[in-house]
Amino acid sequence: MKTRLWLSWVRYCLTGGVLVTGQLLPITSNSTVSNNLVQRPEQSSFLLTSEPIKRSSNAGKVTNATVGWNKNLMVNNVSYDLYIPPNSNSRPNRILPCVLVLPGWNFKRTSWIENSKLVQYADKYGYALILPEMGKTLYESSYYPQTTMKWNPMPGGQFIKLFIEQMQQRHHLLVSGQHNTLLGLSTGGRGVALIALENPGLFVAGASLSGDFSQENMKSDRLMTAVYGAYQQFPERWKGKDNPQARAREWKMPLYLAHGTADKIVPESQSRLFYNAIKQYHQNRVVVVYHPVAGAGHDYRFWDGQLEPVFQFIDQVYQ
Repeated sequence: MKTRLWLSWVRYCLTGGVLVTGQLLPITSNSTVSNNLVQRPEQSSFLLTSEPIKRSSNAGKVTNATVGWNKNLMVNNVSYDLYIPPNSNSRPNRILPCVLVLPGWNFKRTSWIENSKLVQYADKYGYALILPEMGKTLYESSYYPQTTMKWNPMPGGQFIKLFIEQMQQRHHLLVSGQHNTLLGLSTGGRGVALIALENPGLFVAGASLSGDFSQENMKSDRLMTAVYGAYQQFPERWKGKDNPQARAREWKMPLYLAHGTADKIVPESQSRLFYNAIKQYHQNRVVVVYHPVAGAGHDYRFWDGQLEPVFQFIDQVYQ
C-alpha cells in the first residue's frame, strides 16, 4: 500500500527533477524518496456549506467558517485569513486537508495570494488555507535581554502553539489525526521546520522553499542577531532549540525542500545542508526530497513555479 501511494512521486523525482520557469536541474543520486510513509490519518466526513457553520464537536466538520474567504480574523491581536475551497464536498469521505501557509519575513499574509497561484492549487487539490500575519518573527522560542526585534509581545514559536490551539477550537482544523500540512517561503520556510519540530506528529507533510535552517553558518545575519544577540557572545542560542539543522536527529515529517542556486538572500547551502543532515541521521527512514533549481532566485517566479510539485508531494500522503 505504501509503495503504491508513493510510486508516482518516486518516479517523478527520479526521472529528472522539478521544472520551474528557468533551467531544470537534475536530481542527484542521493535525492531518493523512501517508501516509508507516515500513517494515514483515520478518515471521516466533513461538512461545509455556503452559510456560517455552527460549532460542532463532530470529528471532521469545519466550524465557524464559510466556503471561500473568511478574512481579518484574529488570535491574540494577530490577524489571519482562512480559505475554504468551493469543491470541498467533492470527496465527502475525506477530512478536509489543510495547509498552514507562512509568509516570508515582513511579507504580508496576503503576499502568497497576490503573487502566486496558491488559491488555484488549493481549489484543484481541495485544501483549506490558513494564513496568519507573522510579520517579522523568526519563529523564535524565546526573547532575551539582547533582543531588539520583537514582532509581537509573544515570541513567534510560542504564538504558533496558541494559534494552533485556536484553530482546533474555532474551526476544527489542525487537529491531530487530520491531514495537516505546512508551506513556507524564506523565513516562513524556517518556520515550517521549527513548527514541525515543536509539534511532532501534528503535521503529515510540509514544504519549505528558500528556507534557512542553520543560522550559525550566517554569523553576521542581522535578523538573527536582533533576536538572539551576537553569535560571538551567545553561540548556544544560535545552535540550540531554534536551530532546525542542529535538531535533524528529531526529524520525522515528510518534507519537500527547494532552493534556487542564484538566491542572493538566503544561500542555497541552507537547504542543502539541512537535507544532508536529515539524510545522515535517518537515511531513507524519513521521506525528504531536495530540489536545487539552477538559476532560480529568491522571488515569486521561483516559489510559484514550485507549487505544483509541492501539492503533489503533500497530497501523496493522503490519496
